[in-house]
Order: sequence, then structure tokens, then C-alpha cells
Amino acid sequence: MSLSNVTNSPNIQNDIDKINWIIVLLVRWTHPIIFLFGVISNTLNIYVFTRPSLRQNPCCMYFLSSSITALIYTIINLPLRTLQYGYKIDPTTYLRSLCKIKYFFTFTWRALTSWYLVLACFDRFLHSSSNVNLRQLSSFKVASRTILLTFILINIVYSHVLVFYKINLTSSCTRPPLLMFLFSILTLQHVHRRRIMPVTIQSNRVNRDANKDRHLLRMVFIQCLFVGLTTTAYACIQLYTSLTEYQIKDRLQLTKDNLFIIIFGSISATGHSTTFFVFVLTSKFCRQQLFRRHQERM
Repeated sequence: MSLSNVTNSPNIQNDIDKINWIIVLLVRWTHPIIFLFGVISNTLNIYVFTRPSLRQNPCCMYFLSSSITALIYTIINLPLRTLQYGYKIDPTTYLRSLCKIKYFFTFTWRALTSWYLVLACFDRFLHSSSNVNLRQLSSFKVASRTILLTFILINIVYSHVLVFYKINLTSSCTRPPLLMFLFSILTLQHVHRRRIMPVTIQSNRVNRDANKDRHLLRMVFIQCLFVGLTTTAYACIQLYTSLTEYQIKDRLQLTKDNLFIIIFGSISATGHSTTFFVFVLTSKFCRQQLFRRHQERM
């Protein structure tokens, strides 16, 4: 029996229809929820990290930049994916240029969100160093320039999407989580070394700053762990897609692959859509900053 006859058999077609219906239900129910959480979470992050006392902190600047790009990514990407996979409505189907622009913006802003978190990890690595020259690089001036430079470089890196529609996302998905884990480990080593150094008498202001730095360090670790795991899940399915790209697959297997892409893509989007709630649940410092920000507005 030929492959085409097996693929077109009634049983196989029923399985394909069932999986497609699962995809439709999954997108229709989960994407609006992820969108709502993403808008609320990142808006509240922006609300907190724009406090005057936090705006000058380089780590908070990276958090703020990541929240802004995550908010834009959520607003642009999730509604389009919901229409495309949940309702079979794709405005970019008949306009190739519009399709390229859509993918350019979604890839760019998604990458910026992750890379700004990498920079937050790197900033804590610099700040925790016993080397004075490295600690001086953890500054408002350096962070401002780095944020702008990263924005320009990421746009340049993904500019080829505007010309060539197809893009391999495997490396771009795996590098940020690996770097997050790497800088987290190196930062922990710095913290451990500084803890065993002789303790000197410090002023109350220095103690407060050190306490804030410890809380920010904890927030960076938790955020990078959460986003890193969810992003890695999506990178795994992208790796599988790349490795099996030239294999001959029947319609049923292609439909299953599409289902896994939707599932892991939703998991990845969740990582960037729940950051504020993760901060609030795990950090007393974040809860205090939210309360103080609310008092300032009253």
C-alpha cells in the first residue's frame, strides 16, 4: 500500500481532524489568557521599575527594557497567532511583504526580551565582582548605551527576514537561556567569594543598598530560571523541526508537529507574560516597591 493511500485513509484523516480541532481549541482558550496576563504583568513591571529610586539602577533598567519589549511582543504576536491558528484568519497570507514585516517584528522583539534579561544577569555578574574595574561597568551610563546598542544589533541581525522569509530560530532560542545560566553561576561564585572576605562596619545607607542588591540578584535568578526553562522548551521543538526538516513526513506527522509547536510556543509565551506575578510571589522587595509606587500616585 502506498504512502498516499495510507495518509488519505479515513482513520488517518479523522486523527488529523481531531488534532487540528485540538489546536483550534487550545489557541482560542489559552492565547487570550496569556495575552491578558502578558499585558497586565508587563504593564505592572513598567509601573514599578519606572520609580525614580529604581530608574537609575542598571539592573532595573534592563528589567524595564525587557518588560517594554515583552509588552510590545505580546500585543503584536498573540492576537495575530490567535487569528491565524484559532480562526484561520491570516491578514498576511496574500501580502508577502506584510508577512515578512510581521515575522521581523515578532522575532526581533522576542529576542530583545530575552537578551535584556541576559544583560540583567551580566550586570549582576559585574556588580558582584571583587574587581573594582568590573564593578564600575555596572552603571546607569553603561546600561543606557548597552540597551540602545543591543536594540540596534538585534534589528540588524534579524534584518534578513525582510528579504528572506525563512529563518532558523534554533540558535537564537538557545543562546539566551545558556548565557543566563552561565552568568548566574558566575555571579554566585562572586557572591560566595565576597561573603568570605573580612566584614567591615558599614553605614545604614550602604546596608540598604546592599539589601536592595541582594533582592535584585534574587529576582534576576528567579526570572532567568523561569524564562530560561520556558524558552528552552520552545528551543527544543525548534531544534527537532530543524533536524527533521528534510525528512519525508505524512500529513498526520506534520499535524502532530504543528500541535507540539503550538504547545511549546504557548509555554514560551507564558514565560514572558507572568514575570510580574513571579516577582510578587517570590520577592518581598518587589511587593514593597509596588506598594510605594502606589502611595506615590495617591
